[in-house]
Amino acid sequence: MARAAGPERRLLAIYTGGTIGMRSERGVLVPGKGLAAVLRTLPMFHDEGHAQACGLPEDTLVLPPACPEQRVMYTVLECQPLFDSSDMTITEWVQIAQTIERHYGQYHGFVVIHGTDTMAFAASVLSFMLENLQKTVILTGAQVPIHALWNDGRENLLGALLLAGQYVIPEVCLFFQNQLFRGNRVTKVDTRRFAAFCSPNLPPLATVGADVTINRELVRKVRGQGRLVVHGGMERDVGLLRLYPGIPATLVRVFLQPPLKGVVLETFGSGNGPTKPDLLQELREAAERGLVIVNCTHCLQGAVTSDYGAGTALAGAGTISGSDMTSEAALAKLSYVLGLPGLSLDGRKELLARDLRGEMTLPATDELRPSLRDSTLGRGVAQLLSLSQEAEDVRDALVPSLACAAAHAGDLEALQVLAELGSDLSLEDFGGQTPLHSAARGGQAGVVTMLLQRGLDVNARDRDGLSPLLLAVRGRHQGVIGLLRAAGACLSPQELEDSGTELCRLASRADCEGLRAWWQAGADLRQPGYDGRSALHVAEAAGNLEVVALLQSLQGGVGDQALGPVSPPPPCGVGPGGDCVLGTEPV
Repeated sequence: MARAAGPERRLLAIYTGGTIGMRSERGVLVPGKGLAAVLRTLPMFHDEGHAQACGLPEDTLVLPPACPEQRVMYTVLECQPLFDSSDMTITEWVQIAQTIERHYGQYHGFVVIHGTDTMAFAASVLSFMLENLQKTVILTGAQVPIHALWNDGRENLLGALLLAGQYVIPEVCLFFQNQLFRGNRVTKVDTRRFAAFCSPNLPPLATVGADVTINRELVRKVRGQGRLVVHGGMERDVGLLRLYPGIPATLVRVFLQPPLKGVVLETFGSGNGPTKPDLLQELREAAERGLVIVNCTHCLQGAVTSDYGAGTALAGAGTISGSDMTSEAALAKLSYVLGLPGLSLDGRKELLARDLRGEMTLPATDELRPSLRDSTLGRGVAQLLSLSQEAEDVRDALVPSLACAAAHAGDLEALQVLAELGSDLSLEDFGGQTPLHSAARGGQAGVVTMLLQRGLDVNARDRDGLSPLLLAVRGRHQGVIGLLRAAGACLSPQELEDSGTELCRLASRADCEGLRAWWQAGADLRQPGYDGRSALHVAEAAGNLEVVALLQSLQGGVGDQALGPVSPPPPCGVGPGGDCVLGTEPV
């Protein structure tokens, strides 16, 4: 966490709807359009004189000066349609995350204006969707519309804009009633009072009064410089089941049926539940068929423990402790972990038991480390994670080599654990290679796909000037070559310098697979070798009709050789004029 520097701080305020902008129609509140126009008329939200003096565009507002020599400017992006937050789902929250990703390079921070009813769910979901977040994201809203004479909307929105503009807090946060909370630690506790939210198991990150007090030791630190990754593949088939005294096993059985893949079980006290054999048997059978069950207490404060036999019985039935997570955070985390590709069931359970985004407090004596027992690399990752906090420098030095080894071996689980703990998978090992080099060399298509999704440089060169694409070509890994080419990989002039000679060598050995790999990577098969002859000339001189036919067909066709960088499709959720369009699916 740091005080933001620079004379200008630019923010994007994403207005999704909610009470703050609502208007009364026929006696009920409905989402109201034109929030930016309202803010422009309020001097606390817009300094019209400064805007005109600076020639700011019409869609940009500027706050009055809050500190010397620094201005906070913001653009309001109004979503179409506007929502009552009761109608918000993972689909809309994915699109908010994609909006942040799309504008990530243009703004220093983001404020999401959201209805309060599901704001805790939204903050939790966004905290898991946004990986490698290095900018401030704050959700806020109101209990009373901003148009009302006595309201909390002005104070909440102004506080969110000032904190996002003046501080770098690289988390998804929620600001309400002068307090900045970690987003995945909050829950709504009041329908009427302005203090609508609380963070029962973690103090506020900041408190605003006459001064701004930042709890610096609580703010999460940025590890690495990886680019922002949005995890849009959240699992939708998750649910929430609250136990109550006398709940019948038949009801539990019906609830736990497919397509449900995960459930947050709200239990009594410190994680206890009925010990009736028929109910425990339903939970056990669901867990055995792969349903992931997270145990969270329905108490506002405290954590799930193993102090009571009733809690131990639930653990024995296959539930996973949710520690002190809120139900909102547990449901979001479950959706996120189940949506990650390439993990075993045990790997998913281990991630659920770990603190990934500051959403839970692990007991000081609890050495929760991924078991990852299925491979030597997995055990190496577990040993690495067991290093003390004081050994962070050693850990950071070891991670690149271990990540490269895991990538070469195709150990997606080990890589996922490293990534979830904040390791930068784009760092180079001692040879200048990234995990993408290692995965390409080993022909690990699944790892290549994961790393490309995380934004690793597809054309990175190691210390010998070699790219992942060339390493895949040398290994004849055609599936990997296709993935890299589709992501924009191309062979450099240095790598193509002696390609003619290599092609001739392959032709002389009748290595059709090697020739096809070079062609797929974009090499010109007509390139002459050191003696001026092409691969086709060599094949014809050797009388190898199979190679001749292959070369003639490849040289005559377009095929993969025409592949180049692939432009991404237009992002879903973008409307005319740049409006944020929620509730739409990609075409």
